[in-house]
Amino acid sequence: MKKESRLKWVILLNIIITVSQIVGGIVGNSMALISDAMHNFSDVAALFISLIAILLAKKEATYSKSFGYKRAEVLAAFVNSAFIIAVAIYIIIESIQRLQITQILEINNDLVIWLAGIAIIANGLSVLFLARDAKHSMNMKSAFLHLLSDTLFSVAVLGGGLAMKYYGVAWVDGVLSILIGVYLIATSWQLLWGSTKILLQFVPEGINIPRLVEEVEHLNEVKNIHHIHVWQLDEYTIHLEAHVDLREDLKVSNTHEIQTKIEELLHTNFSIGHITLQFEHGLEENKKLIQ
Repeated sequence: MKKESRLKWVILLNIIITVSQIVGGIVGNSMALISDAMHNFSDVAALFISLIAILLAKKEATYSKSFGYKRAEVLAAFVNSAFIIAVAIYIIIESIQRLQITQILEINNDLVIWLAGIAIIANGLSVLFLARDAKHSMNMKSAFLHLLSDTLFSVAVLGGGLAMKYYGVAWVDGVLSILIGVYLIATSWQLLWGSTKILLQFVPEGINIPRLVEEVEHLNEVKNIHHIHVWQLDEYTIHLEAHVDLREDLKVSNTHEIQTKIEELLHTNFSIGHITLQFEHGLEENKKLIQ
């Protein structure tokens, strides 16, 4: 079975879990179930992103889309993480309000326990479906980790249901919901900020421009490197463009060896995959590092 097919089955399975937990949470007055359903929904969105990324990756660039659809996954991650943060804030507010009236509400503990148990089994199967692909793809690994964390959350909801049923600890449902909401905000914020940095073309983490300049200018042929721009096109590919001032006035055909040296240096030391260089000599212009 292809990984696209496995993803489709996992998506369907998680949609069923999400819907059943939302209905069960409403019927059983359990915010823990509803908050776990929202976490499941975030997994469904993440799986859709992974599936769309796989399908779009097969599309070639065109005259009107010279980069293809390489940022579709980043844009989807931004929208998804922003939505999940909003949902998590709602969960926390609702849970705090419910903690104040827990004595009035009758939580259907048996329903919570059964649905949490079903979610553990279903999420566990989803984890097994994606385990092999997670070893070879960062995209699939992120989906795998989403599902693994959701399995653990379902275990927490099950524990809360058991505590309420056998020990009468009614506040566990609200407290677990708040903890899940906080966790969703923390994890989604990382995704939101990470996708924002890519969309705004910030310098990728781990790229130290002063150090990069120092290493390039150690090459004998290079007098100066300036007007540097470093950004990520997508989650995986780092681009660099820069002006390189040479010590000697060379023909364009003679700059190939120098370009190869610079590219090998940047590939090896900074993992930069796509490099565009403009060679110069004796040109009177602003030599600012960042232009």
